[in-house]
Parts: sequence; C-alpha cells; structure tokens
Amino acid sequence: MKKIFFLMVIGVVSTLITSCDDDCENQRGECPDEQLAEDVAKIENYLEENNLTAQRNNAYDLFYIIEEEGNGINPENGQLVQVNYVGRFLDGEVFDTSIESVAKEAGLYSETREYKPFEFTLGDRQVILGWDIGIKLLEEGSKATLILPSYLGYGYRGNPSIPPNTVLLFEVELVNIVD
Repeated sequence: MKKIFFLMVIGVVSTLITSCDDDCENQRGECPDEQLAEDVAKIENYLEENNLTAQRNNAYDLFYIIEEEGNGINPENGQLVQVNYVGRFLDGEVFDTSIESVAKEAGLYSETREYKPFEFTLGDRQVILGWDIGIKLLEEGSKATLILPSYLGYGYRGNPSIPPNTVLLFEVELVNIVD
C-alpha cells in the first residue's frame, strides 16, 4: 500500500514539473505575471490612444473612470446590488449588455432575454472578480467604466464569446443596493 502511494506521489510531482515551462509560474503552463504585464500595457495604450484618464486600483490593477458620481453609499460584500452594464472589447465591440437598446444596436438582441439591471450578491463570486472588486468602488447611482486585465475577467479560459486572456471594458451603473 505504501509503495502504491509513493508511486502516485512521484507521478503527480513529475507531472507538475514537466507541465510547466521554466519561465512560467504555475502548473497550467501559464505565465500570469507576463500576461498581466501585457494586459496593463494594452490598457495603458488604450487610455492614451483615447485620451482618457483612469484611476487605478493598484492591488488588482483594475482601471476605472467615474463618469457620473452617485449620491448613495458604497456597497459591501454580501449586499444584493443591481447593475446596468455594457460589456465591450477594447476595440469597442459589444459582447453583452443588460440594456435593450444597446443590444439591438449591437445586433445582440434576443427576444427570450429580459433586459433589466443585473442583480447579484457582491463578493459571493456570482460574477467575474473584476465586478466584485469594481462595483465596491462605486456609490449607489454612480456610472463608471471598468477596464479589467484578463485575470479579473475570464482569464486563460475565456468563454464562448470571449477569447482567452482578453482585456474587458464594462460601462456600469450601480442602479440600486437592495439590502
């Protein structure tokens, strides 16, 4: 029994060692520091090209622009919030929205979808990490643009409509803090 366990441990360790490039830091063969540096460079280039000034949450490298100040309080983890949003790639292409007129204009409209503010519990990982972090920066009623490095979005996996390692831009409005 001990021999089988020992062989299993050796197998797992050797798999971990051989599945990672010398230059990479994790078992999936990713180089997260390099990807983050690429993402931040893309974001800074986007801001410069569009003559935009953003604030930066240095703990997460989340960039944000407050478009309109709210007059409410900032939400906290555990609170139910309602958010209108438009999700875009840095080239301006819309990939998702909670706003019917934007969906129609972008050719994304679906009759089966209900267009209304998206509701989720903040901090419960019901949304991408960038939203859990970024929405807390806003007062109720605020409108802002969140620009997220890929790891705060869909990361190395992507999703059916978002390629892996994609920087995302969200125009958000914190409509309401429900509780």
